[in-house]
Amino acid sequence: MNYNLIDYFSNSNDNNFFSPYEAYLKGNLFRNLYDDYKNYKPQKIKISNEQDELLLNIGQLSFVRHELNLLLDNYPNNMDILKLFNDYQELENNQIKNYERRFGPLTISSNNMKNIPFAWENSTWPWER
Repeated sequence: MNYNLIDYFSNSNDNNFFSPYEAYLKGNLFRNLYDDYKNYKPQKIKISNEQDELLLNIGQLSFVRHELNLLLDNYPNNMDILKLFNDYQELENNQIKNYERRFGPLTISSNNMKNIPFAWENSTWPWER
């Protein structure tokens, strides 16, 4: 999977949303709420290895899911948005499992933290790469 994740929004008739990657770069999922700042253009994220790619995927999915959650706070009966939220949550969970299987725990609440010795100790920290 590359960093431009499957885009459920492109399959809908609603053009009010940015793609997950573009939303992640711009910090806003909603086209109608985004204003450019002067001549600022968001820079594409450069990935150098598979671990960085997985982290980027997780970040995108987490961001979109959070934005959809905020939308559902205001429109709790919108079944289309709820389906998108659930789809992105499933994708995010799969990416987290994939990351942790390959590179170790991502959070302190990970199931991989049950290992002995304590899994945090065995992982390489980002500044050690």
